[in-house]
Amino acid sequence: MKQGNWLRITVLILAVSVLHFCSVNPLAPEVDGGMSLENGIPLDQITWAKWNPEVIAELEAELDGALPRRARGFESKKIRNHEGGTVGGRKTFGNVVEVPEYAFDENKLDISVRVLNMDRGGQSGAGVEFLPSRNYDADMNITLSWDFLDVEDDDWETLNLQPYYSEDLGSTWFPVEGFTVDPDAKTIYFNIDHFTRYGWGLDEDD
Repeated sequence: MKQGNWLRITVLILAVSVLHFCSVNPLAPEVDGGMSLENGIPLDQITWAKWNPEVIAELEAELDGALPRRARGFESKKIRNHEGGTVGGRKTFGNVVEVPEYAFDENKLDISVRVLNMDRGGQSGAGVEFLPSRNYDADMNITLSWDFLDVEDDDWETLNLQPYYSEDLGSTWFPVEGFTVDPDAKTIYFNIDHFTRYGWGLDEDD
């Protein structure tokens, strides 16, 4: 066979190999059902951690009107653009957002932290939502607390907790990355330039 034909065959084989690698990339992480993490994880494919009975009772009582409106589980403050401020804390079971100066264009903005008892996909889960859901001009410091979760241990090293976030009201979720753990306060914290919904999952692979 002539050298030119060998060259063409070699190039063809290489091209087919590259196409196969691109279509089935072993480096792309997958979850059950063959869905790539790039597309998010469906809610029902995550094992969710729950709030402890105290939190659930307070959230349910507030919804039923048995407690003063938004007694616990919700906090909202009007934040001034040139001052910034902090929203959340005791009323939101340790979940907090710190808003820096000039994070938005408006002179004032109502910033809220809402604790959620997510009840979808056949299971309930511990969630927190920061509002309004939008992009901002500066990074917010988000603190999520695991102190009120219904778990057998409170040691981060043995809990196997994984925080997730959702940008479609909880249908699909993505792992939160790049956070710092404060084991003494039983919190994690990180910076982000937009608000969304968060939930605590249990990483059963560890």
